[in-house]
Amino acid sequence: MNCAECRDNLVACAEGFLDREALIECRTHLEACIGCQAKYKAIAGLQQRLVARGQAAAEVSLVEPVMRRVLSKGKEPERETIMSKILRHRWGFGLGAAGFAAAVTLIFILSTPKIQAAAAEAMTRGAQAVAKLTTIHLRGHLRTPPSDNFSAINPNSDFVTVELWKQFGPELKWRVEKPGRVAVMDGQSTMLFIKPDEALKFPQPSASAFDTQWLHELANLNQALNDELSAIKTHGWPVTLTQEHGADGKPKSVITVEAKSGLLTGDYLKNKFFSTADTRRVYVFDDQTEMLDSVKIYVHADPGEKLIFELNQIDCNQPMDASVFQLQLPTDVKWAGQMQILPDNEKYAAMTSEQAARALLDACDREDWTEAAKFFDPLTAGEKQTLGGLQVISIGTHFTSAISLISGAQFVPYEIKLKNGEMKKWNLSLKRDGQTHRWFVDGGI
Repeated sequence: MNCAECRDNLVACAEGFLDREALIECRTHLEACIGCQAKYKAIAGLQQRLVARGQAAAEVSLVEPVMRRVLSKGKEPERETIMSKILRHRWGFGLGAAGFAAAVTLIFILSTPKIQAAAAEAMTRGAQAVAKLTTIHLRGHLRTPPSDNFSAINPNSDFVTVELWKQFGPELKWRVEKPGRVAVMDGQSTMLFIKPDEALKFPQPSASAFDTQWLHELANLNQALNDELSAIKTHGWPVTLTQEHGADGKPKSVITVEAKSGLLTGDYLKNKFFSTADTRRVYVFDDQTEMLDSVKIYVHADPGEKLIFELNQIDCNQPMDASVFQLQLPTDVKWAGQMQILPDNEKYAAMTSEQAARALLDACDREDWTEAAKFFDPLTAGEKQTLGGLQVISIGTHFTSAISLISGAQFVPYEIKLKNGEMKKWNLSLKRDGQTHRWFVDGGI
C-alpha cells in the first residue's frame, strides 16, 4: 500500500470499517511512514474529540459507529450470521439454519447451480428462523483472568464462566458477565461495573460496548450471506464441513474454520485477545433443528493448540426477567469520567510515555493520590491499597504492537516491589486522552 492508498483509508481505519486484509496493509504502511502516521494521528484525535463532545464513554469499541447507525433505524435487531462474521472479521458467529447454509455455500456454491438453489432455499429458512428469535442466553467457559477485559484470553488461565443475555424486542437490551466485571444495556444507557468498586456509564443505548462485541457476534443471527464468498476468497481461511453423530445419537454438521489474526509471531498482543489470536473454531449444528449445538475454540500457540473457549449452553426464546437488565452497584462505587484539563496540563501533555509511567509510580510510592489520579480515572481504594508505598526498581523503553499502532497504546516495561514485599514485573499500557493529550493508564497494573 502506497501513501495515497493509505491516506484514502485512514478515516475508515480510525472508524474500524476496513476489512482484515486492508487493515493489515494500512498498519504495515503506518509503521514505516512518518507522514501518514501524522495524518492518522490527526484523524484519530479529531474522532476522539467528537466522541468526547458526544459524552461517549472511554473504551467503547470501534464497532460503536456501526451500532449508532443500527439504532437510528428504529433499533432493528442486528443482522449477523455465523460465517459472515467469521469471514469478514477475525472472530464471531451466528446461530441457526443460516450458519449451516453458510458452510454449505462456502464449500460448494461454486460447483453447480443446483447447490446455489439449495443455498438460497437454506437462506430463506434461516431468515424465517431469525424472525422468530426474541431472546437468547449463552453460557460458556473461557480461559481468562476473571476481572480482565471481556475478550481477554490467556491459555495459562483457569476457565471462568462467561454469559450473555440478550432481548431483541420490543426493546433491545443485553447483559454480559464474567466473575470480575458486568456490562449491562437496559435500553436507555450502557454501564460497566468492574468489581469491587469501579463503574463507567454513558447515556446512550448500544448494541455492544466495553469489549463485549465477540459475544454479541456469537449471538447475532440475521445477517445476509451475500458477502461470505468474497470474504473467504479474500482471507483464504480453510473451512471444512463434515457429518457426524453426537453423543445423543443425532446427526450433526461440524464446521471447522482455521482463522488467522494477521499478527506476526512475537507481537506483544498475539494470542492475548480473540481478535489477535490464530484459532481453530469448531461449530456443531443439530441437523434436525438446524440450531447450533456447541462451539469449541482452540488457540494455536507453542507448543501446540489449546482449548480456550467452550460454549455449552444456548437458550433461545426463553422468558427473561426484567431484573437481568438491571445493575445493582455498591454505595462506595467510583465513577470513571472524562479527564479534565489541569492548570498545568501542558506539563503532563509534554511527557513521554516513559516519563508518565515514572510520574505515576513515583506518586504511588509517596502515596500522593492527587498526583496519581492524573493518570488513573478512577483511582479506587483497592488500587491505593495495592500500590501505596511501592518501590520502583526499573522502567524500560516503550514498545508498541501492530494493533496498538491503531489504538495509540504504548507499553512501558516496569518492575516494582510492593509494600508487602511482592515483586511485580509487567508492561504498563498507556494511551493519550483525546481532549487533554495526557497519558492515562489503560492496563497493566
